[in-house]
Amino acid sequence: MADRYIPTIKYSWLQGSFWMSFCIVFNYASVFLLSRGYSNSQIGIVIAVAGVISTLLQPIVAGLADRSRRLTLRTLVMILAVCMLAGGAALLLDGLHFFCYALFYGILLATLQILTPLINAMGMECMNRGIPVNFGLARGIGSISYAVISFLAGTYIERFSTGVIVIPLLIVFCYLMVFVAAGCFLFRTERGESHEMEHHTDENKLNCTETERESSFFRTYKRFFVLLTGISLLFICHNMLNNYLFQIMTYHKGGSREMGIASGLSAVLELPIMIAFSFMIRKFSSRNLLRVSGVFFTVKAFLTLLAGNVMGIYLAQPAQMLGFGLFVPASVYYTNALIRPSDHARGQAFMTATNTIGSVFGSLLGGFLMDQKGIPAMLAAALGVSAAGTILVFISAQRCENEGNTTSHRK
Repeated sequence: MADRYIPTIKYSWLQGSFWMSFCIVFNYASVFLLSRGYSNSQIGIVIAVAGVISTLLQPIVAGLADRSRRLTLRTLVMILAVCMLAGGAALLLDGLHFFCYALFYGILLATLQILTPLINAMGMECMNRGIPVNFGLARGIGSISYAVISFLAGTYIERFSTGVIVIPLLIVFCYLMVFVAAGCFLFRTERGESHEMEHHTDENKLNCTETERESSFFRTYKRFFVLLTGISLLFICHNMLNNYLFQIMTYHKGGSREMGIASGLSAVLELPIMIAFSFMIRKFSSRNLLRVSGVFFTVKAFLTLLAGNVMGIYLAQPAQMLGFGLFVPASVYYTNALIRPSDHARGQAFMTATNTIGSVFGSLLGGFLMDQKGIPAMLAAALGVSAAGTILVFISAQRCENEGNTTSHRK
């Protein structure tokens, strides 16, 4: 009986390790790069360039996972984790050139975003094969891990003048955990290499060029492209609020400790939704849950704009529950139900790429507006962009005929 919980435990370990690393690499990018003399606009450029690179590479890497019998999801995650380990270790070197900090941190940001859809696809592939994985619970563990590491890192950096060195140290630690967790993601119920989550495609797809595959994909799923556009707008706002949370807190007379508390609070509040999601998906369609999440992205942006102090920022964080907290599992389930099995990893990659696109434009726009117009102007722009994204999500989210197949394994 206990064996049925092992896949969820293993996947929770993987999600927890990954989201700890995500917190350190993304949320503390501004803290680290500001300490190395970068301006807000320069930080925006670093994040944006990394986002462009990852946007170009995500579908290619996911396509490899869909087609290859050797470079499987698990193998690719382990390879990318090693790249992240090397990038984190490089930031520990003394006397790096000013440009090198941007280069190595940009590599970390790009690789992190390429990893995200692969981590999600590993969980969904388990469920598609009948392996009992509770995706919502595992993702909730990821949120708790994110919250804990955010609070600890923020407190340490605030307390010690040399605390910023903890950022690359934590990157190395977290990706060592990701590597080990991915290496242990094996199941006795499967034979040979099948535990590595192979995807099978037909010969015609194998003979197509990458451009032809993507063109065919969007011809098949036209409304999905519109949905991705709307979600990208939501993530422009989301990334403006999160990538520059340290600057927002500084504007309200806070610091890295307050940033860590706010970031950790939003992550903790995601947990109830993610744990309950396996029950929610039985009562509500992923389409409608996706729409609700779009509304609450905008609610959080509105509350953040209205905040007059640090406490106001704290009070805006509960909107994260039904915004990003609901979006993460809802988008994964929606994509898995809408997209045909041979394109699952590619579909997840395109969905994850919305965050990357949001990071690119949110970082550039946010950095420029902060340097030229100030924090209030940036927050007002974030609200407007998010509202437009919410409208597009409502228009383009469609009913998924295969939704029952996605959830049947947990009933």
